[in-house]
Amino acid sequence: METKVVANITADAIVNVLEGGKSVVNFDVAINDYFRKKGAKENTKVTTYVRCAYWNHTGIAPYLKKGVLVEITGRVGTQAYSSKDGTAKAALTLTVQNIKLHGKPANSTKNEAETAPANITEPIDDLPF
Repeated sequence: METKVVANITADAIVNVLEGGKSVVNFDVAINDYFRKKGAKENTKVTTYVRCAYWNHTGIAPYLKKGVLVEITGRVGTQAYSSKDGTAKAALTLTVQNIKLHGKPANSTKNEAETAPANITEPIDDLPF
């Protein structure tokens, strides 16, 4: 089942090269939801963080900067791990299949804004065979 998420990137993407030469673009996003409790006058904000892995094209990594709003689709999963102090933790993950950029980071310079495309959509699959 494929899931669509629209969220902000929390830190610049990193390209990791694994054994065997396979590359992956890793980045995290924050999904902000707002709701108002019954009888409350102010909204409550809930933020969900998702770890993302994009295996298709590492060339998009320079555009995945902190603060960029992205629309991503992919397969949701979970990851269990232990923190440095030994506490059991879990993370929500998304194996990204498609990325669409919506704008640029708020803190980007004019030169970055001029060179970055306004809207990039990576193909799901462009295998040569």
